[in-house]
Amino acid sequence: MEQKNKITSLQELIEWVDSRERCYVSEQDDDYFCIEAPNNADISVNIEEDDTIEDIVARTIEHLRDFEADERFTEWWSADFAKHNGFSPSQFLRMLQEDEASFRELADNLEETR
Repeated sequence: MEQKNKITSLQELIEWVDSRERCYVSEQDDDYFCIEAPNNADISVNIEEDDTIEDIVARTIEHLRDFEADERFTEWWSADFAKHNGFSPSQFLRMLQEDEASFRELADNLEETR
């Protein structure tokens, strides 16, 4: 199966299992795709030419579960970030926690399809 077709299949699966349509494939190329949560946190998943759709789903679940709100906050937060985006630290952390919950829910739903 061609890489784009694999990503399209995964995108359709995500749309099917994410009944609240909170997460979506936001960017893609031949060797990766990104899934974005409601507050714009995202994860990237690399794909190999010989990956099956099952391999891609398994890797996606792993990346969704690996997302950590506290870790992402530490990576991104700065005074410049706050000024540019207009978020207080607590607002930004709350948004990341909501995205983490969305990613975990999507991972659980994808897991149920396996």
